Amino acid sequence: MKLSQFKHWVKSPGEEVPKCVLTSYAGRADYLMEVEYKHHLEPLKDDEDNMLHFQTMEQVRDFLRPLGIKSITLRTIDPHDEFSLDGKPECCQGDMTINV
Repeated sequence: MKLSQFKHWVKSPGEEVPKCVLTSYAGRADYLMEVEYKHHLEPLKDDEDNMLHFQTMEQVRDFLRPLGIKSITLRTIDPHDEFSLDGKPECCQGDMTINV
């Protein structure tokens, strides 16, 4: 989803605030933002089609607060199968709600 579309959506009167998922991958120093649209997560991209990256939670807060978003889901993903109970990497993720 383009950033301009996202901003228009959250500022539209009567629209429900979209679910935002901030993903942190093991071994990476940044976070990626995704937005739930029609029960599907779409990466948030700038108008040049580059995915938005955040270096700190403070950057995320400063980005989302002016848009009226008060909480996000922080998803951590660790693809190392030794941490999975059944050996399947897709099970190696955890979600938590963070207030921004």
